[in-house]
Amino acid sequence: MAMKFTPVSVSNPAFVKQKRRATQGNLDWLSRALADFGDKEPLSLSYILLVGGNDTLSWRLRTAQSHLRFDLLPSYWTSAVLLKLHKQGLEKSTVIHVPLIQPGEGLFATERNGVVESRLADFDDAGVWKNIALIALPVPQKDVLAQLEQFERGRGYVDALEHVLRWLAFAWGVARTPNPIHDGIGLPSACMLEALFAAAGMDITPGLETRASSPEAIWATALYWYNYYEINQRTPPKGRFFTPHDYDITDGK
Repeated sequence: MAMKFTPVSVSNPAFVKQKRRATQGNLDWLSRALADFGDKEPLSLSYILLVGGNDTLSWRLRTAQSHLRFDLLPSYWTSAVLLKLHKQGLEKSTVIHVPLIQPGEGLFATERNGVVESRLADFDDAGVWKNIALIALPVPQKDVLAQLEQFERGRGYVDALEHVLRWLAFAWGVARTPNPIHDGIGLPSACMLEALFAAAGMDITPGLETRASSPEAIWATALYWYNYYEINQRTPPKGRFFTPHDYDITDGK
């Protein structure tokens, strides 16, 4: 299906840079972002957390996504996860994602389509997860979470484990595996988010196939394709971000 809208030259005015203080962790940064949103009922929204690391695996994933950018510069983002906000605050909140490195304990990966629920605190270290963004979408959190079981049991729709294997093979340089982006194989957590939000009635990257999604696509849509939501009389996403880490490439900027 062809897109009938175009990106705008001015970024989403509801998507605001929020610096992280030198001694501040990511949980404190997120707390400030949520407070800045000013929502009286935070659980009436859903939240996507984007994170960008500085390790070798992150470099591979971020560089692979450069093919989705007009300037071909590396993406800021390693992963996109669903923030499961707890009513008692971030300390008890978790994230739902499909990590490339699957845990050895718990249910076998095939029984949950690779979906894992982890502590939000695992992403607190700002020295590791240098880039961060929080995107708030106008869908109640409970409506998105209600789609999770269907995704976990629905490998026929999106087989997240196929995506895990393809991305690991590429990241590890196994058997000359090409960049999965070129074959329309998105990063598994982003594909999970696409499926959950679509089932809850919201398209987070309009015009892009669910199985081809990526953190970069989600970021670009929230930042530059937000007029799609205005055209369709929907509330655009809002967000806060901080992206201090790049690869010091001077041309193309």
